[in-house]
Amino acid sequence: MFLRLLILLSTAGVSSSFHQDASLRSSKATFAPLGLEASLVQSGQVPLTETTHQSWFSRLGDAVGSVILGIILLPFSLVLMWLNEQRSARQECILQLGKNEVQTTSSKSVDFDKHGSLVHLNDAAAEGKERLEDRRFALSLSSALRLRSTVEVYQWEEQKHEEKKKDSVGGGESVVTTYNYNKKWCSYTIDSGNFKQPSHRNTLAVENLKVGTEDLNNPVVKYGDFSMPTDLVTQLCHWESANDLVKGPVKFGSCEFERSGAWFYYPKQRQPEVGDVRVAFEHVPNGEVTIMALQCEDKARIASFVPYRLVSRGFCGISTGKLQESLLAQGRKDPSQIYEEESCTSGPLKYLCCCCNLINLAFSQIPPQIFAAWHGHLDQRECFQSLETSGMLMKWGVRGLSWLLLYASCYMLFQPLLVVLDIIPFLGPYLSSGTSFVLCLVIFIITLLLAAVVVSLAYMVFHPLMGLMCFAGVALMFGAIAAMSNWLR
Repeated sequence: MFLRLLILLSTAGVSSSFHQDASLRSSKATFAPLGLEASLVQSGQVPLTETTHQSWFSRLGDAVGSVILGIILLPFSLVLMWLNEQRSARQECILQLGKNEVQTTSSKSVDFDKHGSLVHLNDAAAEGKERLEDRRFALSLSSALRLRSTVEVYQWEEQKHEEKKKDSVGGGESVVTTYNYNKKWCSYTIDSGNFKQPSHRNTLAVENLKVGTEDLNNPVVKYGDFSMPTDLVTQLCHWESANDLVKGPVKFGSCEFERSGAWFYYPKQRQPEVGDVRVAFEHVPNGEVTIMALQCEDKARIASFVPYRLVSRGFCGISTGKLQESLLAQGRKDPSQIYEEESCTSGPLKYLCCCCNLINLAFSQIPPQIFAAWHGHLDQRECFQSLETSGMLMKWGVRGLSWLLLYASCYMLFQPLLVVLDIIPFLGPYLSSGTSFVLCLVIFIITLLLAAVVVSLAYMVFHPLMGLMCFAGVALMFGAIAAMSNWLR
């Protein structure tokens, strides 16, 4: 009897203790995930989510602002199309003239009669004559054309992803923004002061060290008996690691970097932490080079090179001496002088032609010209093939950019219509989405046709035969669209 009583008491005690432990575990299960999630958010393992709401009137105001921006971008995109075709036509012209006038010459002996002539040289090596001193680190390098140092820092990076959802009633819009945080090596500093999650702070282990890439060109580069200008040296970009050429420790102030693999680290290599810094060194060594440019004489009366550009040759031609003088004068002009010649900078036209002037300012940095250097030995045909390819890539790249700007500006003009449709209860979001899809399709076709017309007009000015072919293509496109619209009816 007494034994049964002990068993019952012990069972009750175990049961009560079991229930007590279960209640404790359940309470911990209720609160622990909250603390765990907060800690994970702070550590960047769980994204931070924020929801904001924008009223219909606020959206309408933004839409009106987009219309203003579209009105500004529309003429800008059309002018960019036109001037790009003009520049491309000039580049094609300069290449055609260059093929007829280029002369292959020797770098070992300078022919002074060729000053002012387009020359092609491929028989020598480019040699840097000065030591290159890195601006940030106690490092110098000889026998190199260029030196580059890249400093990266381990930092937090904030990535934002927005998801928009329109209200069924009222025309408002909710935006759910998700913030993700990742650590990565960056060659630029990231300002963490504007991060949505304040626990992520970027630091720099080496004070006053400028993060990023710095290039240094050898100020004195010889090519046989010629002197290579810096603008030509900059075109040589076959970078090789220079870490093995570094003699002695890499220091910045009192901080000494330790090499590990392809980088020098501070502090010494371990699991990286926010603020850690690493640096790598690269160089372009001396080597065989091919040059195609206008032969000239520099200020020290040493044979050198300037760009070969378009000049007026008159209706009845021009003598060789005057042509060489004109080419030399044009080749020595800097970008600011080229911009002054191409832009409208006096009187009221200065303000009316602001789009043209802005684009001409950008194009003046890369005018139509032949002024190039390549690694290795290339013949004339290979050089012109390279120039034609780079010109074609630039022409189509700017064409694509101008078309995208035209498309975006046209779409912006219809933003208020889409916002107005959203205010219709329940059906508004669906009507707006459907209208947006139709607008995208119609604007795509309109901008494509408009771009084709602008390109065709430009070709009519600079290449009449090609312009007629382009207009024929545009007419076919119009006919196809008209036939399709009639079929859909």
